Amino acid sequence: MQYGYFDDAAKEYVITRPDTPQSWSNYLGSTEYGAIITNNAGGYGFYKSGARGRFLRLRFNNIPLDQPGRYFYLRDAESGDYWSASWQPVGKPLDQYQSTCRHGTAYTVINSRYAGIATEATYFVPLGQTFEYWRLKITNESERPRQISAFSFCEFTNQWDTFQDQVNLQYSLFIVRGECSDGLLRIAIHDNLTPTDEATLQSDMSSRAWMALVGAPVVGYDTSQSAFLGPYRSYHNPLAVEQGQCRNSNAYGDNACGTLQTYLTLQPGESRELLVMMGIGEARVVGQQMVAKFGSLARAEAELQKLKETWHAKLGSLVVETPDEELNHTINVWGAVQLPYHLCLVPRRQPGVQRRARRPGLSRLGAGHFGRRRGHPGGSPGPPGVDADRTAGQRRGDSGDTAV
Repeated sequence: MQYGYFDDAAKEYVITRPDTPQSWSNYLGSTEYGAIITNNAGGYGFYKSGARGRFLRLRFNNIPLDQPGRYFYLRDAESGDYWSASWQPVGKPLDQYQSTCRHGTAYTVINSRYAGIATEATYFVPLGQTFEYWRLKITNESERPRQISAFSFCEFTNQWDTFQDQVNLQYSLFIVRGECSDGLLRIAIHDNLTPTDEATLQSDMSSRAWMALVGAPVVGYDTSQSAFLGPYRSYHNPLAVEQGQCRNSNAYGDNACGTLQTYLTLQPGESRELLVMMGIGEARVVGQQMVAKFGSLARAEAELQKLKETWHAKLGSLVVETPDEELNHTINVWGAVQLPYHLCLVPRRQPGVQRRARRPGLSRLGAGHFGRRRGHPGGSPGPPGVDADRTAGQRRGDSGDTAV
């Protein structure tokens, strides 16, 4: 079965249906601020080390495959129906829901259509920065006005050391705090032990995160995962989305999440754009500074173009044309794209991973993926430069990939 194709002109791999046999992921960011995102917006984020600096949570060997992640939920006020801007986590029937993912050079774009609403979600990390953009464009393709609620969602770790976050719950559950401070979500670990002088808060990147919404007013928020999801629920049916209203919850002795809610009224044919900014550092200092400097749709677009131009400039110095189309894809784009990622993100301490990754163009993420070496059932190759997500190294007891 065919799940996508190479678009070498755009330097993107296009995934045309979301129910891929494994989740296919893309690298965003740098060795300082790394982000992994799959074709269904699953994935995590880390600061310098995927093992000791992971600030966005991903559960290893989980079912479903790649949850949680960087999500937008949408809810129609008239019908009460809700869905996600990526096929997962809500997972609407594919005879009603259309989704296309474009994995590019350090950015990912996910387009979807459902119930007369089209969305385009773009994710990337600006060059040299320690925050990321989630840009969402919503278009009313129906013939009537629509009242839409939009919710962001990600799940923060309670301890940036991945092993401690996943295992040592009697400790990690009691050291995180989440709140809304001056319009930004503020997530802090060991908040009571950190000096509050501005110099410290300016330089402290080790245990704090923030989230902001640009382009529409914030009408609700949640920083408590249990308040947002509700009891005995999961990412596919969060209670706050189902009921259409966040709880304005503050996490304290709880799992922390990042949810900002807004209301939109869309006339037939009308489009609106929202911008979520999420990064590390003290929200009251670093977060406010980043929003003041980078917090506009125009600036986000400029940063995206700069990112593309920088990466595309690295390509093109060698172009081959052979009878083998897959070889052309690998040499001209995907092999060249993957090389700097592997030099930066594959850990030195696991040479066996690098040996398994020798097949040209097929990337392995960090500790190596549990997926087959071929990304499609029946032996057809998976897309070079796009990972079949999740780490087999976790079964060997490793806690994650580490930036070099």
